[in-house]
Order: sequence, then C-alpha cells, then structure tokens
Amino acid sequence: METRFLGSKTKRFYFNNGVEDVSYVVIYGDELMVEPLEDNIAESYRTAIYRGREGKIASNTKLLPKRSLEFYFLDIGQGDASFTVTPDNIKILVDGGLKDRALGFLIWKFRLDQPDTSVTIDHLFLSHADKDHIDGLEPLLEHPKITVKNIYHNGIGLYADGHNTEIGTMENDRLRTIHDSVQDLENEHLKSDFSEWIDAVKGSGATYQRVDASNGYLPIGDASVQLEILGPTLESDNSFKWFGGKSHTINGHSLIFRIDYDHVRAFFSGDLNVEGSEHLLSIPGNTLKVNAHIFKAPHHGSHEFSQNLLNHVNPMVTVVSSGETPDHGHPRAVFLGGLGLAGRGKMPLIFSTELSALFVDAGDVEAQVYSDATVTTLGDLDFSDSLANTEARQRFKKVLPGIINVRTDGEKIFAFRRVQMGYQWESYELKYNDV
Repeated sequence: METRFLGSKTKRFYFNNGVEDVSYVVIYGDELMVEPLEDNIAESYRTAIYRGREGKIASNTKLLPKRSLEFYFLDIGQGDASFTVTPDNIKILVDGGLKDRALGFLIWKFRLDQPDTSVTIDHLFLSHADKDHIDGLEPLLEHPKITVKNIYHNGIGLYADGHNTEIGTMENDRLRTIHDSVQDLENEHLKSDFSEWIDAVKGSGATYQRVDASNGYLPIGDASVQLEILGPTLESDNSFKWFGGKSHTINGHSLIFRIDYDHVRAFFSGDLNVEGSEHLLSIPGNTLKVNAHIFKAPHHGSHEFSQNLLNHVNPMVTVVSSGETPDHGHPRAVFLGGLGLAGRGKMPLIFSTELSALFVDAGDVEAQVYSDATVTTLGDLDFSDSLANTEARQRFKKVLPGIINVRTDGEKIFAFRRVQMGYQWESYELKYNDV
C-alpha cells in the first residue's frame, strides 16, 4: 500500500460499516493508503484505507504524493484553538480554548483510542494567558499519549498579588513584568489558572520560551514553510506599552505570527484589539507583513477591532472562533461587516466555528449538550485507563461539525465546513491570485 493525499476538492470513499455499504466524502489533502494500480488492469475502483477503514475509491481519483498545508480551526466554544500540519508533517497547536476540546480533537484525529498510537506536537503557541486560550492546554499536556516539544508565549503572566495589576507591575504607562522561563516565576504568587498551567508545563518536559517580533522567522523543522513572529513588540527598555487596562494590554500584546507556504500566507492574530493593531501597523513594514490569504480573526469577532488592520490583511478566507456560552455577542455584526469590506477576490469567505457548530441535528440532544462550552466533555475520564480514549473519541465526534478545514498546496486554497454528522461538506476552491 502507498500513502497518498487527495488532489481534488472532494471524492467519495466507499466501505462497509459491518451492516451496510456506505460512503464518506473525502476532502482535498486527506490521507489515504491505496493499492498501486497495474497499468494493464482497467478497474473502475481501487482498494483504499481511510482513517483506519478499508474500502475503495474510483481508480481515476487524483492523488498526490505530498501532503498539503493543513489548518484545522476547532470549535471549542468561547475561545481559540487551531491545529496546523505542514507538508513535512510538523504539527503546530495554537491555544487550547476552554475545557478540553483541543484534547478531544487530538484523540479523535490521531486515533489515540487504538493501541500503540501517540502524537507529538512540535510547536505549541500560546497567544496569551487568558482563560479562553489557556484552559484546555493543561489536560492536553498531561495526556500520556501526547508529547509537546516546544511552547512559545508572549511573556505576560497572571499574578494574584505582588504587583499593581493582575498582569504585573505597570509604571509610566509601561508593563515592566515580563517572564522568559518558568524559573522566572518561582518567587511569584500566580493566579490559580496560570499557576496550574505553569505546573503542567514543568511536568511536560517541553521547552518554554518567550518570543516577540525581534525573533523574526522561527525555525519549525519544515524548510517549505516559513513562520514569522509579528508580535508582540517590546519597547527599547524591554517593556510593553500599557493599553489602558489589563485586558486591553494582554490582548493587544498577543503572540501573533504569519505562516507562508509558496504563494499562500496565513495570519494568526490572537486577540488583537484596536490599540494592539494600531501599534502593530505603526511599525515600518508591518502593513505588508500582515497581508494574508487565510486569516484567523482577532478576539472572536469582537467590536473592539481595527478596520485598518482588516483592510491590510485583505483576506480571502477568514475564520472567527467564538462560542454561545458565555455570550459576549460574538461575532459582532459590525465586525462581520468589516470583514466583508476588507475581503479579497470575487468570493471572500467568512466562517464561524460557532455558527458551524449549530448545524447539528436538532433532535440530537446529546450533541446539543456537548456543543455547550460550559460542559467539561472529558474531565471525568482517567486517561491512565486505555478505555478512556475510546470514550473521549466518541464524545468528541459529537462536535465535529464546528471544525473549519482550510488546506493549500501553496497556490490553490480549499476551505470546508461539515454540514451534517454524515461526512457531508460545504466546500470551496480558490486560487491565491483570484481577483
């Protein structure tokens, strides 16, 4: 059998589920194991394995020898979490959201319910330490089948006392308290959520490194992909500008970056707000650096956004990550309108994880329960028991419709939203220079 990747927008995969013959829709870039075709045999179908199921696909199916650049924007309720796989199979996680949806995704995608399976996250980026970005990372770091190699952060912690703000000491409109390593926090009195996160980092064995715009391009282990850190930006005295309050300052100094693959660029903007965006764009060259085809929208579609930033990003495909509980009114109508004004090409696309997650069968009560971000979906499971992963995978399948899939070969961009539990898709194919 050979490993190949689907080279067309969608294709049917046929198999028997033990009861009847059924089919799934496979999407661009999906991995398949296929039986080689013999030149002298003109069969209509060829044997294939997709996600552990043996079946068949049409013999004329376009298959590629190389993986695409894959983006998964997860439905984790109110918050952010996304997962990237590069063509050389480097795995990048950005934020973890509330509760444990990111963990559930990894268990589902990498079949951690099966014996002798595991997954290594090469790079984990924490945009900032707010609860709706950090909460889901602790159980992930503690899972026995998941290894995280490198963790990057913006250097802003959360403190219970010892400073004049929750994020450190502020004086003369500058945030002076910045940490690089876990050792820098040893004598600090941390807020409970942040303290639990740091304890999980210590136990994980991962490196823990502060990065900012001065790092520039960060080596990630795949020469075909470039990742450039665009923010935060330190002042000349190694402090951060104070943006008028704790929330505005920690959001405005999110760890943000751009990923480039051939002609296609993707911008991950954390929780950038008006102040953070204006500060970012004031730095020479950054109006060009933020320009991107794929855009992880800032701050869940909040009304506190910069139209100037959206215009300079000029995105083709935008994903807004938000949830219904707690209800912050995200994504705001004015933000969606701003994205419409800033969109690139003939058919700019705007996806919402929250809206996508609503397309669950209204009669499926269990699925509706798990779509509520206030419910801890996996917190009652003991992962030292192998059966816990089986249960976790089944639970996560209830929230699959909320995932937005975006994939690119560096020229074409494919975007997908699952519209029902039966592996059906709303699908789009664009080209980087479509105007």
